[in-house]
Amino acid sequence: MTRMRDSMPVILFGLLIAFLVMIIFEWGMDYMGMRGGSTDVVGKIDGVKVTYKEFSEMVKAVSDNQKAQSGTEPDENAMTQIREQVWQNVVTSRVVDEELHRMGISVSDQELVDWVRGENPPEDLRKNFTDSTGTFRRDVYEQFLTNPNQFIRDPSGADQEFGTKWLKQYELNLRQRKMQEKLQSVLLTSVRVGEGEMRQRYLDQNRKYTALYALLDAGQMVPDSAVTVSDADVRTYYDENPDQYRVEATRKLSYVLFLERPSASDSTVRQKDIEEAAQKARSGIDFLQLVSTYADKPDSGAFFRHGELGAAVEKAVFAARVGAIVGPIQDNDGFHLLKVMAERKGKEEYIHASHILLPFEPGTDTTAARALARTIVKDAQAGKDFAALAHQYSKDAGSVQNGGDVGWFGKGRMVPDFEKAAFAARPGQVVGPIRSPYGLHIIKVHARDARELKLAHIDLKIVPSSQTKNDLYDRARDFAYNARETEFTKEAHQLGFDVKETQVQQKSTVVPGVGMLPQVIRWAFDNKVGSVSDPYTIPNGSVVAAVAEVKDAGMRPFDEVKDQVRPLALREKKIARAKAIAAELRQKLDAGDSLTKVTTFNPAVRVQELPAFTLGGSVPGVGRDPFFLGAVAGLQAGQISQPVQNQRGAFLVQLLTVTPFDSTAYGTQREGLRSRMLQEKRNRFLSAWLTTLKDKADIEDHRDRFFR
Repeated sequence: MTRMRDSMPVILFGLLIAFLVMIIFEWGMDYMGMRGGSTDVVGKIDGVKVTYKEFSEMVKAVSDNQKAQSGTEPDENAMTQIREQVWQNVVTSRVVDEELHRMGISVSDQELVDWVRGENPPEDLRKNFTDSTGTFRRDVYEQFLTNPNQFIRDPSGADQEFGTKWLKQYELNLRQRKMQEKLQSVLLTSVRVGEGEMRQRYLDQNRKYTALYALLDAGQMVPDSAVTVSDADVRTYYDENPDQYRVEATRKLSYVLFLERPSASDSTVRQKDIEEAAQKARSGIDFLQLVSTYADKPDSGAFFRHGELGAAVEKAVFAARVGAIVGPIQDNDGFHLLKVMAERKGKEEYIHASHILLPFEPGTDTTAARALARTIVKDAQAGKDFAALAHQYSKDAGSVQNGGDVGWFGKGRMVPDFEKAAFAARPGQVVGPIRSPYGLHIIKVHARDARELKLAHIDLKIVPSSQTKNDLYDRARDFAYNARETEFTKEAHQLGFDVKETQVQQKSTVVPGVGMLPQVIRWAFDNKVGSVSDPYTIPNGSVVAAVAEVKDAGMRPFDEVKDQVRPLALREKKIARAKAIAAELRQKLDAGDSLTKVTTFNPAVRVQELPAFTLGGSVPGVGRDPFFLGAVAGLQAGQISQPVQNQRGAFLVQLLTVTPFDSTAYGTQREGLRSRMLQEKRNRFLSAWLTTLKDKADIEDHRDRFFR
């Protein structure tokens, strides 16, 4: 029992996190709109306020939980998603809470007592009082209920009543869960799965069919010249297919990105830090202690092979001896200070090489390319600078700027012929030309090495400081202000900004080209053409947008789409003609004929025998065509269908065999099938019910006033 008591804070921490968010929701719902005098309203659901403080507490609970799981702070993009998730949960909680009150559903204190102290207490509590043998320790559990402070301590040690408060909070969670159980019980009373539904599902999944299938593809069987499409036909197709030309409301946005980039000051600060660390390292201070003090992230002390470090760092550390301090070194992403802790011989050898690529361009003379390659090889072997030759001749854009240097690589990294030649060469040797799918290669091997180095590493990334970020945001805010006074695109061009455009839909949460920004979409649909937004925060900076175009939902005008409608009307007529051809063929078949006989009447028709299939799966050669599946389901073995029209044309199908109903197998699977189907129907019902509640609710969303 002592062991269980000692470990209880750790055991129940995860449980606390799991329902903390729900508890906060419940507190928020209990007190929303009752505190009075608050103007910081993030939103309203059916007139009930959600204050900024309450909403922020909920967001913090979720973000803290995510941080505890991942070990890192959520970035701005993740925070946007968290705020959206929390808002949707608040809306759901509120509309469900209203429905509970309307239906008179409640949970008494005695019901909770009976649940917690009964024979089957909540499983999430029960499992924490189950020992290694699987035995539920009722005695320890009762002790916990009597004196939770004996088991759960405030991590800070400041509040000796932490366990009691925790249990009261958990009581709120249990009450919510019990109310949800009652609600579901009421809602799902009418949800049933009939015997016929189960039997049909079993048959769809297990009954095997074989069939002959003759598709008359309208595109192949009916030439365009065989049908005539009038202007009236085009108009009729447009009128009869309105869904194809209905468009959602959209907004076209112009936008300018203000991306965070480290300033010269940010670089100087990091440089001073790395120089300070280097000075201390060379004065004799333990390097691992310096790593823990200066490094942005803990050092793993791993062994590194060639090709796993930046070029500048790799060159320096592999040239150093064990115990040497290397750096500071600056590369594209920051400053590095390293100590070589140990060296060992690895199991794999690595090659450092450069190459010159002469590709075989379409239509070029390969003989000339080979002659040029041999000339380059002779020049390189005679001592001409290989890098200069690469700059002059190589067509490999990825390496030519580095004089053909492809860095270090092990086996399996290069195409086989290139790799074989490189690993067969000595350091300093030039080989080639070597043929590969990319062309001809001339290769120079610089070095071979199998060493691995254990490194302690202080890696200081050059990142924008808080001041740099604030300055950038101020710049974005000034731009937004000036753009409102002048004109968005004109102001952007005067300041040298790149103006981009994108289009958003009202129900979307993503701004193409920018990221997940539902707040920008809400702003766009609340404003008119010419409106300029305040800066909105994105993961690596800010964005300022302007509404460039407004399109409301509706039908696209006929005159705008008639040229697009004509080929569809033509195809519809061709499909009708294909069905007429199929009907003519079907009339020529007698009872007992095989479908293959249609090929004697029309050799262009191909009849294929389909492998065994079920109605619940995809049919090889046909797919999930509902017209085909419906036709097969209505046939008896040997019977040929009447012509059936589908998206490709028309077809005839003859059912060859069908396996009988296996009542024994059905009886074995029946209960599992019923359980799955019942859960599916319940989920669909609850989802539709909740969607209806939200659609009927009066929801005001003012988050954009507080979160950019």
